[in-house]
Amino acid sequence: MNIKQFIKETEAEFIDVKYVDLHGFLRHVTFPVERFDAFSRNGFGIDGSSVPGFASVEYSDMRVIPDTSRFFIDPFSDVPVVVMFGDVYLAGEDKPFPHYPRYVLKKAVSVLRKKGIGDELLVLPELEFYIFRNVYYQHDKFISYYEIETHEDFLAPEKSYHGDVPFDPYHEFRLFVATILREIGISVKYTHHEGGKFSQHEIELDYSPAIEAADNILLSKLVINRSAVDFDLRTTFMPKPIPNEAGSGLHLHMMLVKNGGSVFYTSKRNEIISQIARWFIGGIMKHADALTAFTNPGTNSFKRLFTGFEAPKKITYSEANRSAAIRIPGYQKGRNVDIEYRPPDALMNPYLAVSAIIAAGIDGIVNRIDPGEPVKGNIDKIASIPELPSSLKEALESLDRDRGFLLSDGIFTEELIDRWIEIKNREYWEISTTPSVAEFEKYFGR
Repeated sequence: MNIKQFIKETEAEFIDVKYVDLHGFLRHVTFPVERFDAFSRNGFGIDGSSVPGFASVEYSDMRVIPDTSRFFIDPFSDVPVVVMFGDVYLAGEDKPFPHYPRYVLKKAVSVLRKKGIGDELLVLPELEFYIFRNVYYQHDKFISYYEIETHEDFLAPEKSYHGDVPFDPYHEFRLFVATILREIGISVKYTHHEGGKFSQHEIELDYSPAIEAADNILLSKLVINRSAVDFDLRTTFMPKPIPNEAGSGLHLHMMLVKNGGSVFYTSKRNEIISQIARWFIGGIMKHADALTAFTNPGTNSFKRLFTGFEAPKKITYSEANRSAAIRIPGYQKGRNVDIEYRPPDALMNPYLAVSAIIAAGIDGIVNRIDPGEPVKGNIDKIASIPELPSSLKEALESLDRDRGFLLSDGIFTEELIDRWIEIKNREYWEISTTPSVAEFEKYFGR
């Protein structure tokens, strides 16, 4: 069904167009359906200088053109509103804004195809998050605190992972979210209580092409957070909201497909993945430090990666081992062989993060970077295995040094990388130079 038929059949009154800033934060503009024809041809204007990471005041005029390849009715609106994504273009020019994250990912997929490496990268995201009864926080020069209220402080750790009712009090909430996701065209693989004993949960989506998967990540976060309002709850995708408890990641299962099949599959006996898969992994491992600047772009990200709980900080790959950055799932999948990249968290801009992973994989395949044999045993105790950067500052320094693989095929630009490093460095120093409550507790009386 085309968009015109859909608008007519649903008796839609408004169109809501969503776009994303450099951080991965969704923004939107809503207009009456009568204006759709004009806006679909020419787009609508936005002030790029008011969108973080987009443009300076001198070059701020931009426009958003609706992408009518995907649309659905807003499930939370009492008025029929058609929702779709939009792409950002330069004002007065018939070309995309080169730093628009969604366009960057489109370029990455295009490079895969042009090089004959694959037709598509399919991505399956695992969204982990916490549900709290309420959260209070305040921060300024003279007051800084946070307080969390949870229903699950009684839950024993061994009853957390896949815990059933009554040890899973938010089962109905997850069912509500999964129902909404299905209504808007997002396929859910399953939901369950995660290992965090203070109400950590997971909703795992199904495979979809890279751009659609990135869209789905942002839409799923939106639906989860919006649903929490209806349930009078608070949800968070912070990688480490509670000290000394399990952190939340956004693991990405990936499958490079060509001619309808996974190119990661091998029919060779005693080999679990193809040579192309090994090269793809080799590229990711070579550039893992730089990738972390996109896949783990917050100071809180590193509190998850370096505090245990199966944190995937080791730059290696292994079969079925969750402490490795890259895991080859041990479940039998026949020809649908995939790999799982475990470091990412939901603070990432999924378009930029997946684009960077694709660029690293392409570099690995083109230059035949072999990662060696998968590591076995207790990975955490093997000192010779390198580890991911331990802070956002280190990750940004790695990106600054190792940016060539992002630039070689024009997926990223120098300006975009410089802008990302500048914005994230500013964020790092803002947080790292601010006294914390823990520091007051430890040092104030000395």
